[in-house]
Amino acid sequence: MTSISSFRFGLFVLFAAFLLSAALMPVSAYGSSEFHNYTLYTNLDESHPLPNGAVCLIVDGLGSSYLFPESEGKTLVGEHVEKASLSVLPKIWNSGFRISHMKVPVPVTEKGHSVLVTGNPSADAEMVGYAESTVMDVLREEGFLCIGIMQRGDFESMRGKFDVIIYDKTNSVNNMDFTIQRNSFDGSDPNVLNDTVSVFNSGKNRAASCISAKDAGEKYAGYNRWGLDVAYDVLSVMEKYPDQKFILVISVGAVDSTGHYRGYYAYLDAVDKLDKDLEKLYDKCRRNNLFFLLTADHGMAFEEQNKKGGGHGSSKYSKTNESLKIPFIVSGNSIKQNAVLFEETGQEDIAPTLISLFNIQNQPRFSKGEVLPVKEKAAFYLQAPEPVQIRLFRLTEDGESEVFNSLGFDRSHGFLKYSVAGLEPGHYSLKWDLTGSKIKYDRSETRFQITKDTFIDLSDYSVSTDSFLTSSDELPLSASSFLSKYMKPICYLLITVINAAGIGCIYHFYKNGGFSKN
Repeated sequence: MTSISSFRFGLFVLFAAFLLSAALMPVSAYGSSEFHNYTLYTNLDESHPLPNGAVCLIVDGLGSSYLFPESEGKTLVGEHVEKASLSVLPKIWNSGFRISHMKVPVPVTEKGHSVLVTGNPSADAEMVGYAESTVMDVLREEGFLCIGIMQRGDFESMRGKFDVIIYDKTNSVNNMDFTIQRNSFDGSDPNVLNDTVSVFNSGKNRAASCISAKDAGEKYAGYNRWGLDVAYDVLSVMEKYPDQKFILVISVGAVDSTGHYRGYYAYLDAVDKLDKDLEKLYDKCRRNNLFFLLTADHGMAFEEQNKKGGGHGSSKYSKTNESLKIPFIVSGNSIKQNAVLFEETGQEDIAPTLISLFNIQNQPRFSKGEVLPVKEKAAFYLQAPEPVQIRLFRLTEDGESEVFNSLGFDRSHGFLKYSVAGLEPGHYSLKWDLTGSKIKYDRSETRFQITKDTFIDLSDYSVSTDSFLTSSDELPLSASSFLSKYMKPICYLLITVINAAGIGCIYHFYKNGGFSKN
């Protein structure tokens, strides 16, 4: 290449770098942190603050056919099953919300627990182990401590999702082997973890005494009671750290074991005893303003009432409603009271619903479940492919009343994401104003109804764009997250390389005599 050619090529490269810089500016702006602010508006009753913790009790093998008055259960030979004699559970669901018809995709423990924490109906233990795949992953990003007490569903990838967990390596009432596992996560308070481990050690030492009864029914009930008592002690620890957000997951296994080995009538007796033992833990949750959730990994079916042994996972039992239908009950501040949803729902809806209780928009990365309408006041989330200013109005017979206006936060530019929590159920109107981007919309207002947490993506209303990056729904969430985090430095690196090449060519031109040799 001649010196003049090098000089011309260098100028061309520098000019190309300039054009590329201009072309990529929208991408850089898209990745700019100033446009990723969330805004939060709450209209919650200050006398009933939002809980900062949740207790989720998973009762292995508990079918809703044996609990709910409207559920009709039968044995395989057609005998109508009785309801358990309950006193505490009705008190809990009358003070909260329950699902009448929730079904599991597969009535097997490992699958059930996997679906519960991921929100994916096809989940398995491998999926649980992936990054950002579970309720625990999402909550930990929000500053939650994740604690587990598990007699069932404690497979390796599940254990790895908790900051600290105690589990039974044998899953056996008669041959218990409780083990404590503490995992390392950034941000975990070591003081809380140390106190929790102390509680677990104490519980481990007294486990044998809890199943010392000679009566088989009392022995199995003692196994469940041990888990509930250790959970109670963990909540006493958390009282010392009122600012620490947390989720406590408890799995008790004796109802399932009783169904398998002792039969129908013993199964009902085990449910009766668990019901009575629940009161102490539930009252602790209520006093400490915590969410309380009760569900199951699967149900239980029986061939005949007078035959020993039942099942749920084998082909003989797996298609029955008694094996597939599970309870879901949630209670706490902000939860609807004495409310029942009779529509059929899936076990995969539990994970997104649990996260929504804390007005958190993010969900496990593989979740396919829907947020259930459990809250008295819902949250509204908006995502836009460009910064926008928004106004949110509630529509009534008397007209519209403004409930949120983003101009009150920053008049210079809008935001890409909004979170508006504490909205009364009803009809709403959303209006948005552009803040200088080139994306076009086919409207600037939309109307919708809020009965549960609601998400709107303004990309659905965009019709054209002149920017390098089009609407956000053209990108999967992982790609969008990658762009927002890494695109700006990548662009700068690319521009720097091109500039260096151009400067190198011009330097080569001058090193060879510049214009004097030509």
